[in-house]
Amino acid sequence: MAFTFHWSDYLIFALLLVVYALIGIYQRFHDPIVRKLNRLCCNDKWKLKEHSLSDNTAEALTLGNRRLTLFPIMSSVMASFLSAVSLMGTASEAYLYGFQFILMIVAYFIAFSVAAEVYMPVFYKLHLVSAHEYLELRFGKAVRWTTSLVYCFQMIVYIALALYAPALAFSQVSGLPIWVSVLSTGLVTTFYTALGGIRAVVWTDVVQLVFLTTGLLTVVSVGVVRVGGMEQLWRVAYEGLRVQSFDVDPNPFKRHTIWTLMIGGAGMVLSIYATNQTQVQRYLACRDLRTAQLSILLNIPLNALFLFVQLMSGLVSYVYFAGCDPISSGSVSKSDQILPYIVMVLFDGIPVIRGLFLSVIFAAAISTVSSGVNSLATVLLEDIFRPLLLFVRKRDISERKRSLLAVIFSIVVGLCTIGMSFVFMVMGPRVLQFSFSLFGAVGGPILAVFTLGMVIPCVNWQGALAGLLCSLAVGLGLTVGGILYPGSSGRLPLSTENCTASFNSSTMSITKTVDPSWSIFHLSYLYYTLVCVCTAIVIAIPFSAIFKFNTKHLVPGQLLAWQTRAFYRRLPSCFPNQWEETPDRQPREDVYRSMDSTTFLTTRTFKDVDDIDNEQFSEEYN
Repeated sequence: MAFTFHWSDYLIFALLLVVYALIGIYQRFHDPIVRKLNRLCCNDKWKLKEHSLSDNTAEALTLGNRRLTLFPIMSSVMASFLSAVSLMGTASEAYLYGFQFILMIVAYFIAFSVAAEVYMPVFYKLHLVSAHEYLELRFGKAVRWTTSLVYCFQMIVYIALALYAPALAFSQVSGLPIWVSVLSTGLVTTFYTALGGIRAVVWTDVVQLVFLTTGLLTVVSVGVVRVGGMEQLWRVAYEGLRVQSFDVDPNPFKRHTIWTLMIGGAGMVLSIYATNQTQVQRYLACRDLRTAQLSILLNIPLNALFLFVQLMSGLVSYVYFAGCDPISSGSVSKSDQILPYIVMVLFDGIPVIRGLFLSVIFAAAISTVSSGVNSLATVLLEDIFRPLLLFVRKRDISERKRSLLAVIFSIVVGLCTIGMSFVFMVMGPRVLQFSFSLFGAVGGPILAVFTLGMVIPCVNWQGALAGLLCSLAVGLGLTVGGILYPGSSGRLPLSTENCTASFNSSTMSITKTVDPSWSIFHLSYLYYTLVCVCTAIVIAIPFSAIFKFNTKHLVPGQLLAWQTRAFYRRLPSCFPNQWEETPDRQPREDVYRSMDSTTFLTTRTFKDVDDIDNEQFSEEYN
């Protein structure tokens, strides 16, 4: 059954893009306009509030001058990785495998709690711009640059996929040209991200979250009514094995069990929300530490509710198409097209609603793209370009040039993302699985190197670098092997017995036949992150021992998680000391920024930052 969009659908989609562009313009020119209006206002009572005293600086573009409040940050943390891919993928998960994925709520609770209490306070108290700055303070430039390059590779692939995947799904369901959706969303996202910086990204995330919630609730509500109510929905889903009891098998080679979802899922979520620059940048933009922690912890119930609604959309799709599976019948070619397809079916003849849901899908894509572009531009500027320039020229760039470069890097990253999406379009849909798996394989090693730094003080830079590279090799090996030698998918049965006569076969199996023999590549993909972390630890400690740990240069306590410091204080005195107590105090901004890594590490006891001799930095800083 072929569907096409009405002109009103395109109008709704275009209006959404215009709204996003206007948010970027507003955030860019808000303060200059407010200042002019305040000069004309004779009554102080009616004067408007400005965002900051320096609205066009690099810090304003990347961190919003560290003054963002709880609500927009909380919404942005949730929306940043709530991509169109995860939106469609979660619905197809419930459609094909059932409701067991709801156990990811436990993983959310574990991962968000650990991120808020262990990792994030270390980043925040150091007053960083990029999370990778921490790696230079802890391990040196080599580890920082290596991790930054790995992150750039990871994010440029993921951002391009976030644009391409929904465009591909809608193209095959409705005939919407891929290049139209990729080009329009990519250009608008690049425009408002470069213009408005993180403030524009955060506030558009709020708008996008409203669109996402409204659209999904509409689909689920209408779908429940169409299938005959909640009682009928649960009955058919139960008969189809979609809401049966959870699998308690401890076998790590099964795709999904309660253990892979709760334990392996926690590791995967932690790699995203604890150490990924996209999220860390939001925490650092908060006005205080408590706001940053609450923005993470409040995402536990929010993500749980949203996951439930996403899975319900998949159950509604299963019950609605019970007896005539659109995948087996050929109505759709891939499982992630189920959600767009049921929207086209449910709202056939109601053009505006279909346009609204088109906006919902691409709102999810835009939130991911804008967050990724902003964070990737920050990493390119702060972790690669500035250190390289400082190494070559022996002096930093001015604040004005930093601001200009932040805009330029955002534009360049956005255009590269669009170009990569067109490369995927040429390569075809088969590249999707490999690229998504690649994203997960790289996230684990990045989490591993930060964990080594904050939790294991005896690890030095040689051990950290060896652990990072080895865990990266293991992650990539598992990913490629899992694609080349797939295990049993475990898909639940689907039927086509009620399809029309035009479809000849009464049933069709969509489960691939695979070699039943055991293979390490059949390990559940949710365990990849934990395997990478364990690999890094096993490799890093012996390598650090070869180079005599950190006995010559003790690790300052400020670079360790407070739980780590508390644990090592309780060890007996015979245990070799690898760290030193330092006041848990934030360094003064001008002194911290003017130091190179070596000087910072030698003066990082922070007994009193004001006593540090600034004369050696004055020429370079000015």
